[in-house]
Amino acid sequence: MGISLHLSVGELIGRPNRFIFEGAADGKIQRWHCPATGNIGFIKDFRGIPCLFTPATDGEKRTTQGTVEAISLNHGADWIGINQNRINGWVEYFLQKNVFPDMIDTAGCSVEHEIKIGDSRIDLVVKNGEKCTFLELKTPIHDLLLFPGDHFSRPSSSTFFDRGLRHFQTLAHLAQSGYRAIVALCFMYDAIPFSTPDRDKWNAKIIDIIGEANALGVENWQLNLKISPSALDVISCKKMETTRVESAVIT
Repeated sequence: MGISLHLSVGELIGRPNRFIFEGAADGKIQRWHCPATGNIGFIKDFRGIPCLFTPATDGEKRTTQGTVEAISLNHGADWIGINQNRINGWVEYFLQKNVFPDMIDTAGCSVEHEIKIGDSRIDLVVKNGEKCTFLELKTPIHDLLLFPGDHFSRPSSSTFFDRGLRHFQTLAHLAQSGYRAIVALCFMYDAIPFSTPDRDKWNAKIIDIIGEANALGVENWQLNLKISPSALDVISCKKMETTRVESAVIT
């Protein structure tokens, strides 16, 4: 069960700053909002890359002609979604339709979003009476997991670092309290299975915190979604191998 989309096709010319793409569509040069303000797959030159964008509607007060939703690295044969702001609403819709029963069977359940727990906000919670499953979504596009051997590099953002660790710690406390707690990596393309990088190739503190959270019951899942001009569909939903440590000392 997919989500209907109405996206236009264009071609990127450049990225003058982290908020703006320049591109061409219908024979016109346009400026589009870039919803991913960091690195996108280490791409340095966006010239000639096909894209999908949501055109601005009449009456919108904005300085761009739309928002880029996806790019293609194989001439439009496959698309890679880059709009991280969209993923929460899309996954919430899929949960309401019980599209991920292997991960969470939502039949007869309610789904709520943006739940404040302590100093964190957890993206989604599925409620079935007194039972709750807390779900935090991560949509990394700094690296693109397209080929075997690809791995995430060290995160360049301290905001990502601090917020990510806080989410894992909050979920670990929830798991200790008897709730299900899940972190789902969401890729809007058919990403290869994620595997935890070696400690010497990534950030050891993040790996340790994730390992401690896993030891306390936090689950890791990977969702691969397929975006096209007309729809967003589910490719796969699989539980990931967890990162384990010898002791669990989440504080």
